Amino acid sequence: MARTADDLPLRLAGGMLWASFGILFYIRTMSGVWREVAPLALLLTMASYPPLIAILARRWRPAVRYGLLSALVLLYLLPFLVVGPEWDWMPWTVAAGVLCVLPARPAWPLFVLVLAATGAAAALLGYGVYDSIWFMIVTADDGLIVFSLAALVGTARRLHDTRGELARLALVRERLRLDGELRNVLGGKLRAIAFRMRKAVREEPVDARHDIREGVGLARRTLAEVRATAGAYRATTIAEPPARIDSPRLARFVLLAVLLIQCVLVMINLYYVDEAGPTTLAWALLGLIGIVILQVLPQNRAAFVVQALLFLLPLAVIPGSWDRVLSFFTGKVLLTVRPPRSWGIAGVVLAGHLAWLLYEAATRGYPLSNVLATFGGHVMLAWLVYSLGRLTGLITVLDRARHELAQAAVRRERTRVARDLHDVLGFSLSAVALKGELAERLLETDPDRARTELAALVALVERALVELESIAGDRVELRLAAELDTALEVLTAAGIEAAAQVETGPLPAEVDTAVATALRETITNVLRHSQARTCEMTISGTDELVRLRVVNDGAMSGSPTEAGRHGSGLGSLAQRTGGRLAAVRHPGGRFEVVAEFGSDPAGLGGDPDGVHPVAGSQLGDG
Repeated sequence: MARTADDLPLRLAGGMLWASFGILFYIRTMSGVWREVAPLALLLTMASYPPLIAILARRWRPAVRYGLLSALVLLYLLPFLVVGPEWDWMPWTVAAGVLCVLPARPAWPLFVLVLAATGAAAALLGYGVYDSIWFMIVTADDGLIVFSLAALVGTARRLHDTRGELARLALVRERLRLDGELRNVLGGKLRAIAFRMRKAVREEPVDARHDIREGVGLARRTLAEVRATAGAYRATTIAEPPARIDSPRLARFVLLAVLLIQCVLVMINLYYVDEAGPTTLAWALLGLIGIVILQVLPQNRAAFVVQALLFLLPLAVIPGSWDRVLSFFTGKVLLTVRPPRSWGIAGVVLAGHLAWLLYEAATRGYPLSNVLATFGGHVMLAWLVYSLGRLTGLITVLDRARHELAQAAVRRERTRVARDLHDVLGFSLSAVALKGELAERLLETDPDRARTELAALVALVERALVELESIAGDRVELRLAAELDTALEVLTAAGIEAAAQVETGPLPAEVDTAVATALRETITNVLRHSQARTCEMTISGTDELVRLRVVNDGAMSGSPTEAGRHGSGLGSLAQRTGGRLAAVRHPGGRFEVVAEFGSDPAGLGGDPDGVHPVAGSQLGDG
């Protein structure tokens, strides 16, 4: 599958992980050279790297992950069988593999066990207390670095890959909620109207007149409620949900753990290497406590400035030990200061740090490989702070995007339902009211025709019930022939002389539904926003382009768009046609609407939110 620009942040996140692995590889290689490990031992040290790389490269099935972890452990132990303990044997790959593969509950105790075994092994091999603690700290540091970056990259990938899932779930919930709400609010009233009209069919004219009036009155009240409900759905604002992940707990935990480890190293170096006095140790401890407290507090500019001073000022007194925490300052500069200034400041700090290490090596006789390994460790810590901060930001953005997609889906659904309530159900209720009034007038002059009109009214209300059920399901189906017949009947009942002309052959189902929907909406506007005496409807064209033309002679004063402001109106129709709409006011009060539909009209086709295929018209997404 081709990659797009949308994948760029994920590729950058993956690059951060692999860059960190590369830095660790460099550090361990330089460390082996510094310890004068034999070439074969140095090569065998890397035997456990490929399984760890495979674990990090993709999300495997559990059986494969456990197999890779087993291979990693066996390959880590292999050098002991070949060259004994004379190699750089710190088990950081095992520590990282345990955290990356196993569930959290067994992983963390095993991680602690690996650290304890590292310290015990160092003591058994004759290393002193300082070196044994050093081995444990380096193993913990490297394992946490790999695990935290891999976990955050994995979280970012999952959020990216499932960014539409929350929207689909929100859409399904909203459809179910709206469906229940519409059935409760409007369904009962439609059934009551149908009951009144059925009853009127069987009654004498006196009693029938009462039921017809009750039914017509209820239809008009329901129509007003439909319009109010549609307006409420359009006006309802969706509250912005709080970001679910302001800063992933894992990132905060790892940064704090690594910072505490570096603080411990500072105190150990001061005590064992620099042999500092009690006063220096006390001041150093207070400074480190301040740094840790500021790390835990909410991060802002003031906290950064104070923490920077605590990072930098002690360097003038105890540079050899305090430089362990300087890497955190470098990483924070990269995160807090805007580029390219941040890269310039970080470059100056790293260059000064390297210069100091080279000076110290020259004065104390340290080998160059030791300097390079130590400097690599500082670069790694700075990169960790920067990478975790950037990945935290990426995850926050992705999580917010998921909620925004869900909000947009709900907002579209409410807009669609509001539009369809107005355009589809509104027309049916207007027709019920008009035809009911016509039936009442016919009771005295033509009772038989009145009963025929009432029977047709019952069918019209039952169809409105079906349409109500289909609106929330997003599967409304209208047919042009039926809509033309209904439009003629309703216009006639309203006292408007109506004529229809169809100059096309059979239309594809989707085009037929789209034209029928637009016709219903246009006739609704004629009934509601005009004082027409005549109305002409023409459907012409071919399968490739169908044109609907509706002309009436009762345009009210004001511009064409003013009529549309009273409801969904012309704006809704323009959406349904993809903007291929012309509304023109002619002299003498004539108003003409022309809408064109191509072979794939707007608003038809698959469900844009991927919930299910749509069987009928996608009425609200045009």
